Amino acid sequence: MWFHIGIMRPIYVSNLSEKETKALEEGLKSSSAFTVRRCQILLKSAKGEKANQIAHQLHCSDQAVRN
Repeated sequence: MWFHIGIMRPIYVSNLSEKETKALEEGLKSSSAFTVRRCQILLKSAKGEKANQIAHQLHCSDQAVRN
């Protein structure tokens, strides 16, 4: 069986409200590494950065960013 895998279009977080942005910025101060990383990813995605760019900056895999 053959599968055609096309180029995947980037997925971004939608525009964040001011309240959402502030909540994510507060999350950057969390004692939970998971919460900090998730907030970093969401804020960078909202700025239009691609998964591979975010992954490189945060030293994780593209798939971790997409998840």
